[in-house]
Amino acid sequence: MTHQLLAAIPLAIVASTPLLLAVLGELVVERAGMINLGIEGMMLTAAMTAVITAQLTHSVMLGFLGGIAGAAFVGALFGLFALRFAADQIVTGTAIVLLAQGLTGFVYRELQQNDIFNQPIPRLGIDVVVPLAWIAIPIALAFLLWKTRFGLRLRACGELPAAVTSNGGSVSRYRWTALGIESVLAGLAGAYLALALSSGFAENMVAGRGFIALSVVIFGRWKFKGALLGTAVFGIAAAAQYALQASGRGVPFHLLLAVPYVVTLLILCGIAGRVRAPESLGKT
Repeated sequence: MTHQLLAAIPLAIVASTPLLLAVLGELVVERAGMINLGIEGMMLTAAMTAVITAQLTHSVMLGFLGGIAGAAFVGALFGLFALRFAADQIVTGTAIVLLAQGLTGFVYRELQQNDIFNQPIPRLGIDVVVPLAWIAIPIALAFLLWKTRFGLRLRACGELPAAVTSNGGSVSRYRWTALGIESVLAGLAGAYLALALSSGFAENMVAGRGFIALSVVIFGRWKFKGALLGTAVFGIAAAAQYALQASGRGVPFHLLLAVPYVVTLLILCGIAGRVRAPESLGKT
């Protein structure tokens, strides 16, 4: 069992890469004072638009750009209601997830008649995105948020927005920028899920990773080190799931699929009430 667990860890790291990208994007947005439950819908839309773009252009790189464009569209929709019209962010995010699930399911069933989702798709090697997600992007974002004036003001938008406006800054502009960063990362996550980890698009293929990302951000106390640690815990739980499948102990398959999510939930429950969120998180 131990040997099987160790052998499954590299696979778990690869499998948890889309989650990490989502976690990093949500961390930036929440540091700016927003809660975007719609990240699940952003990833799902990105997965679909990535596959459609890759099929039409026969280019995996353009497929990733298509994924980013799909996530950006959903992110802009969230920003329109949450920032422009000051709607409740939780309600807006939930509505966007339901909209994305319904819309992608409809498009998937309609385009199946043209076999666009049944043809082989261009694939990307998994070794390209993994070091980018686990090393380069966290370092770049940590430097941006903690070592630059822009990052200081963006974090101030999540703590004390009045301090930003009193210094002539625009809270709305910083939050839109944070949404843009999240859109790029969620787009990469959805595209990677469809073009590298899977053989194409399937309905609801994100499988709750967006919601798990919200939990990991809380577990990591809104810091990048914690985000990496929280995602690693999820990856280790996924490795345990793979090891149990390989061991053939007779555990029902559907119960094994729930292992990473149950572990994440238990950890989150263990730290509930002992973390301090940004003071203006979720406030208009």
